[in-house]
Amino acid sequence: MTFWISALVFTLIITFICFYPLLRGQTDREQETNRDSLNKAFYFDRLKEIEEDEKQGLLDNAAQLKTELQQSLLEDIPEGVTEKTDKKAYSKLWFVSAFLFLGIIAGVSYFKVGGWQSQEMMAKSYEKLPYFYERLKEEDTKPLDDTELQQFATALRIKLQKEPNDADGWWLLGQLGTAMGNGELAHNGYSKAAELKPDNTDYKLAYARTLMFSDDKADRAKGNELLKEVIRSDHSNLQALSLLAFNYFEEEDYKMAAVTWAMMLRLLPEDDPKRDLIEKSIRSARDALAEQEQEKHKRMIPQNK
Repeated sequence: MTFWISALVFTLIITFICFYPLLRGQTDREQETNRDSLNKAFYFDRLKEIEEDEKQGLLDNAAQLKTELQQSLLEDIPEGVTEKTDKKAYSKLWFVSAFLFLGIIAGVSYFKVGGWQSQEMMAKSYEKLPYFYERLKEEDTKPLDDTELQQFATALRIKLQKEPNDADGWWLLGQLGTAMGNGELAHNGYSKAAELKPDNTDYKLAYARTLMFSDDKADRAKGNELLKEVIRSDHSNLQALSLLAFNYFEEEDYKMAAVTWAMMLRLLPEDDPKRDLIEKSIRSARDALAEQEQEKHKRMIPQNK
């Protein structure tokens, strides 16, 4: 209902702006009619004055003055008064017709390419939600394409509007956002899931990972705190340690990056293929730390003049 009221108001405004000259012309004609009435009143007042002067014998050319007065009135009366009155009525008709025409065009456009069609598409996507849940079981062998991901996300968002406390649904929405490369959707899904289930480590890690790759420094700091919370409750969580070490490295805290990667290395089995990558990361952090210390040392030594 609100939409239609808004559409009516906007259509009226547009009609008034576009066809204001019609109404303006009507006002001008009303002014001409008023002027005509004033001229007539002036004529009769002047005629009365001439007749009184004639009775008193003050005028010798009263007939000529009356003729000139009549001629002046005829020249000042607007031509085609009846025609203008008709035009006044036509102006109103044109204005109303233009308003109705714009309203019809706006309505047809809405039903053809606007929200009506979008709502219908959303309803169809929502009906396919059970199908998408089944398709998830084949994700490893038959991944969802971009169109399916978009439809799945739309259907899931409709479901979450009806069931806003479904933490698993929000987490799945975050996963869809990640798969689609939609950072905002991923952030919204993971944050809501972590809010609804703050003790769920998977949800907290997913949310922290999204925050860690944000351009906002405050987001990264929040993600860092979430990772530390996970590690305090689970010292052997390799995902949290890996993300935390990467964050330390990005923030140029090379010492803590090396320490965190070393903790991961102690937790991994000897034959784990990730050991080589972690050892390489530790060497990179230590090399960067050495360069950093060297630069600090140079700045502390006074330069010889």
